[in-house]
Amino acid sequence: MSKKISWPIFLIVCALLVIITFQMTLIFVTQNYREIIAEENANNTKENWESKLEYINELTQLYFLKEIPKEVLEEVLPAAYIAALGDKYTYYMSKDEYEAFNSNLNADMQGVGINIVYNSEMNALDIISVVSGSPAMEAGVKSGDLIHIVEGQKVAEIGYYEALNVMLGKAGTVANFSVLRPSGEKYEEIAFSIKRGFIVEETVSGKLHGENIGIIRIEEFDKKTPEQFKKAMDSLISQGADRFVFDVRYNPGGDLDSIVAILDMLLPEGPVIRIIDRYGRESVLESKAGCYDYPMAVITNGNTASAAELFTSALRDYEKAVIVGEKTYGKGTMQSVIPLPDGSAVCMTTQTYCPPKSDSYNGIGIKPDIEVFIDEAYSNVSILKLTFEQDTQLQAAVAELAK
Repeated sequence: MSKKISWPIFLIVCALLVIITFQMTLIFVTQNYREIIAEENANNTKENWESKLEYINELTQLYFLKEIPKEVLEEVLPAAYIAALGDKYTYYMSKDEYEAFNSNLNADMQGVGINIVYNSEMNALDIISVVSGSPAMEAGVKSGDLIHIVEGQKVAEIGYYEALNVMLGKAGTVANFSVLRPSGEKYEEIAFSIKRGFIVEETVSGKLHGENIGIIRIEEFDKKTPEQFKKAMDSLISQGADRFVFDVRYNPGGDLDSIVAILDMLLPEGPVIRIIDRYGRESVLESKAGCYDYPMAVITNGNTASAAELFTSALRDYEKAVIVGEKTYGKGTMQSVIPLPDGSAVCMTTQTYCPPKSDSYNGIGIKPDIEVFIDEAYSNVSILKLTFEQDTQLQAAVAELAK
């Protein structure tokens, strides 16, 4: 399981926005400098200072009655500045958050190796898959197990997010939890004590439907995804697949190099993406000659975003795939992650991008060729747990390829 970016610090940030100006400079002056300022304070006005924040900082250093929480300010003030820019894709990451971000991007996670959703009926963590070769698989954890106790605490009492947080941990530490495993009409309780390790996340999974339709689900685009995608394609082809459904529902996007590498496998020679910077300069990335050439369909929904939308629109631009499902999210901007000297980082919107041939979908989304919705009766069920009979979008994609 990968750790999500924590928001509590963001709530603190909001309270401090009133002291932020467009040009923020954070200066912690020396003691000698403060003494000089104190002596000449009567002759100084705030107009003498380069910024309002510097002035407030000096006032605080001189007069504030309580201890100044320097460590907190060093995190909160940079985060407040970034938040004040008003872009929902631009944010500050602490050192720990940046390390977790890099771990997830590289598909190298720390944990026991399970993917979960919340089962509200059972008030438990529902294990929808177990990563191959992970500590959890070696210990005998199975898909369908329901985690109802974590570190001696009932999930029903502490809630989903707290239970998830308790399950997270670094490699070498031990996760203690108990599961309920379906056994006929009853449940068998099994306790596990598993040492966490480094997990290579499987972002691509594939299966054969019928005799010749390969179904490939892409969870996100990270650095390991191209390798896993090619492996899935070649495996299904060897099993007889000669047409493919690509499922990118709930795919939030990911790494630029990853999506370009995958599109290079699927598109003929030509442009893949057009990137435009703040000065209007455009650059084009292209695919090489040679690609998989099969009938294709792409399934999307409202949470298909960013690189997953580029994947969808590029296949449509080259008339390589029919799009099935729901309109996509509509994110056509690109972020750059810029490390800071102390190990923290800023993720900042720096460019916009467009599909190889069509217009930008930023703020608009991509409308499918065949609009299909999941039945309302299954709206709260993870798509990973839907049967083929319940998944109307997958049915429609398969039916289109069967033509």
